[in-house]
Amino acid sequence: MIDPNVLVTSASTGMLPAEEAFDLRKALTADYGTDVANLTGGGALRLQSLDTTLQSTIQDNQHFRLFNKLAKPQVTATVDEWTEVSSVGGFLGGSTTSESGAISDATGNYHRRVGMVKYLMTRRQVSFVTSLQNAIAEAEAVEFQNGALQLLTDAEFLCFEGDSTVIPTEFDGIAAQISQGVASGDIDDDHLLDARAQSLASIALVNRAAATIAAYGNFGMPTDLFMSQQVQADFDTALDPAFRVPLTDVPSGGVALGAPVRGIRTSWGDIATNPDVFIRDEVLQMPFELRYPAVATAQAGLMPQGVTATAAVAASSQFGSTQAGSYYYYVTGVNASGQSTGVTSAPVAVTAGENVTLTITASSSGQETGYVIYRSRLNGGNAVSGLPLVMSDFREMIRIPKAGATTPHTDANRDIPGTSKAFVLNLASSASAMTWRQLLPMLKFPLYPTQSAVIPWAQMLFGYLRISKRRQHVMIKNILPTNAVWRPFN
Repeated sequence: MIDPNVLVTSASTGMLPAEEAFDLRKALTADYGTDVANLTGGGALRLQSLDTTLQSTIQDNQHFRLFNKLAKPQVTATVDEWTEVSSVGGFLGGSTTSESGAISDATGNYHRRVGMVKYLMTRRQVSFVTSLQNAIAEAEAVEFQNGALQLLTDAEFLCFEGDSTVIPTEFDGIAAQISQGVASGDIDDDHLLDARAQSLASIALVNRAAATIAAYGNFGMPTDLFMSQQVQADFDTALDPAFRVPLTDVPSGGVALGAPVRGIRTSWGDIATNPDVFIRDEVLQMPFELRYPAVATAQAGLMPQGVTATAAVAASSQFGSTQAGSYYYYVTGVNASGQSTGVTSAPVAVTAGENVTLTITASSSGQETGYVIYRSRLNGGNAVSGLPLVMSDFREMIRIPKAGATTPHTDANRDIPGTSKAFVLNLASSASAMTWRQLLPMLKFPLYPTQSAVIPWAQMLFGYLRISKRRQHVMIKNILPTNAVWRPFN
């Protein structure tokens, strides 16, 4: 309020009573309140600035790199069979004879192979009221998209890590099929290469894998390398510059700093690099309980009753002098519904040349189908007083099937916790060496509510990963990226 005796053209200082000044301030201030019921003054007049685009930090179609590349032929039954010819017969130079000499017999080697279709399903629903209201996005459509992404996520992950011996509802992925093939003698052990906790910043192992795929008896062509994001980062930052090629798409002759490795040329074919977020590095190998605590708690009935660890000298040991020391083991029960909380072993001292024998006692419920074994880093925790580590100091080492009331497992340091895998594959369309055999493509199946006003449905994808030519693929295991924070031996 200005004194009326003061002329408009004059300079003056206005004075207001405190109550009136407060009212004026309220009228001119929008404020930052977010509780709509309590907005007053200018805040009550403020319109919401609402972004009508649903912002997502979730996976989308570009992340399913292997699944997108696989051919998807249809199968007509839940049991899928095919015949594999592994040899034309005879031996090198064995068809020679004299003009009238005896002709040597030879027969090709044939094997009938069997694959089992597995069922990926998720149940989704939205309330009927939600479907009626005006919203940022149509709720049913959003949940349908989320369901599709969940199924594709599991399909992509299981293509690498699925193991039906541990969880029978899973299909066998590349790691399981190659490991089983080497163990049974169906494929040579050079299809399973070991980085021994070193990075893959050199192409030495990739070149070796390519040579194996193309070798006599395998007759394949390496086309793709799938690996984790951190392994790709090692290629991009540390690969010998001699292997790089000039950029042809830099305008005006400029120079672009850095040269991402999008492929590796070998004498046996050009291999495209495919960093895949579903190939796990050490972060995704932390105990399940840390990532999904609610599920682990709900599955607590699967927790083993105990685990013991004993070290002894063994010829198969790969514990060297630099890996000798004290370790803890942490074991959880697992089935198709998830992993349980776990039990921790006492610390076990391991010297060079020793193996560790674990004995896992089944849960009281006996409902687990397998176990996930985690191991601590070398000399982790307080080995003197025997205090166990916190869970964040463990990383997954291996999943194994349940054997009975007790399940033994030998740790010879052949599966190193916190490391990653890479896969050199033949995905040439003409080879049909690896396909996704599909009984049912992605389908939305309506369900019917009983006593609730909801719109429920199921989404389903039926199929499995068929590796028709296991000799045309190689797995590299125990890769430790340069920038890994958790390191198993230091």
